[in-house]
Amino acid sequence: MNEIATIQYQGLNVTYATGVHAVRGVSFDVRRGECLSLVGESGCGKTTMSHAALGLLPANTRLSGSININNIDILAASSNELRQLRGLVAGFVVQDPYAACNPLARVEDHVAEAWHAHGMTVPDQAVVQGITELGIQEPGTMIRRYPHQWSGGMLQRATIAAASAHNPNLIIADEPTSALDADRADTTLEALKQTGAALLLVSHDLAVVSRHADRIAICYAGKVVEIGDSQEIIKERRHPYTSGLLKAIPSLHEGLPEPMPGYPPDLRYQIAGCAFAPRCPHAMNICLETPPKMANGVACHLYVEHDHAKEKITRQTSTKELPRVSDRPPPEVKAKVLAEAREVSKTYRQGTRLTHAVRSASLQIKQGEIVGISGPSGCGKSTLLRLLATMEIPDAGEVYLDGELATRAGSKKIHSNLARKAYLMPVFQDPISSLDARWPIWRTIVEPLTAPHRKNQLSKEQSRQIAYDLLKGVGLENVDIEARPAELSVGQCQRVAIARVLAAKPKIIIADEPTSALDVSVSASILHLLVEFIEQERAIVIVSHDRPMLNVLCDRVLEMYDGLLVSNS
Repeated sequence: MNEIATIQYQGLNVTYATGVHAVRGVSFDVRRGECLSLVGESGCGKTTMSHAALGLLPANTRLSGSININNIDILAASSNELRQLRGLVAGFVVQDPYAACNPLARVEDHVAEAWHAHGMTVPDQAVVQGITELGIQEPGTMIRRYPHQWSGGMLQRATIAAASAHNPNLIIADEPTSALDADRADTTLEALKQTGAALLLVSHDLAVVSRHADRIAICYAGKVVEIGDSQEIIKERRHPYTSGLLKAIPSLHEGLPEPMPGYPPDLRYQIAGCAFAPRCPHAMNICLETPPKMANGVACHLYVEHDHAKEKITRQTSTKELPRVSDRPPPEVKAKVLAEAREVSKTYRQGTRLTHAVRSASLQIKQGEIVGISGPSGCGKSTLLRLLATMEIPDAGEVYLDGELATRAGSKKIHSNLARKAYLMPVFQDPISSLDARWPIWRTIVEPLTAPHRKNQLSKEQSRQIAYDLLKGVGLENVDIEARPAELSVGQCQRVAIARVLAAKPKIIIADEPTSALDVSVSASILHLLVEFIEQERAIVIVSHDRPMLNVLCDRVLEMYDGLLVSNS
């Protein structure tokens, strides 16, 4: 391609006030009509790279190098220049659609803000048209609802409509499909690509990326370690890190995916040699001493001739190796029923309009069982979970926990005994909102262990140690346990929420998209933790758009459509 790049990164370095060197000398470009995807584990710097392009990093962040968009030097641009750039020249799709929306404003106001922010009048029917193109049914009615009345996947599409409203030359999308089912993800990315804009796509979903990205940049510890044609990246797996990511993708025929050993380095400290060396099965002595240079699209000493670089080193990691589970024995036929929904229904009313979210659904969850629920956005999956968790009262039907009636139509209370025992614990789809913004994360994690009814109260030191051990189990050993949720990524907050549930040791976990915000390697580790949880004679109900993941994890998967459980596999 000889066309001038729409966006070009050259030697970009980003260091936060905390001392984290989040981006370390990154260079790449994206041309109009091209889709480049940044892929890597949480904390690898891909979101920081995308935010830096629009001047969205904290004011006390140190940046060097350059980012050029349509011949505008972003690092030298004024606040006014950046405001004119955002939306008109470069659209932005944020990772958390709920955080992007004003909860007190209707969805149509959120999309219309794309015009109002620049003092423009919204063209007639522009909001409805934008929503319609992304597959929202009855858009004229739906846009008058509030964000909490939309599913996460539907709201993500509204955010995409706002980002693409002015047909910008560049669209930067941070995990735009994490809340969407596979069909919607494909449709949405195809719609973004058909705008003709340069598309910088941040994603951890290699399956989706491989279908839509022209090129992929694999990111690790603030650097791009491999870049090239997407199909060649997937097929050749030249960098050991790329190979590790691909092994962590769920496959129906290989059992649970293989988690990558070890943890990414702490970017507050200088890194000698290759940052991936402590986790790499092919590491050599030179890898510990000299950072590899990018050559032919890959930064790895395995692809450079060195006479002295022949001796492999022992992998240096203190990480517990999680067992690979290929075949988990099915639950016993006569296993105890831990939870049961009997013909439950839920209808929501807005004015004269009725939405039948769940229609006469029945479901039994047995001890030692993992049950998956799949289906398109807005089909009622999350509502069914809330009914089963007794967080909502059904309009018809009953819910039983531990063989006892917990709630029914017309009831206002759940079984108090079960509530005190933390019999059932949820993992919410929106992890940031589920954590107390004022508390350090260690306090959130041990909250279920400090309830007044518990006889043995924990000291602060004991609580912090328990929290640290649980954070290590979910791959967050390098995270400051005093950090607040706002200091963490969405994926990190999701792992904190999972650690909190594991601390409570409930009989049943009710999980709504628990891995949607996680990269494939961390997701693989979490799946193994969930299997270990089940081996303690407990149960899990899990809602997800990721059908391959459900297929390898669950004993059975229910399909939901338009409020109905329509099939069982």
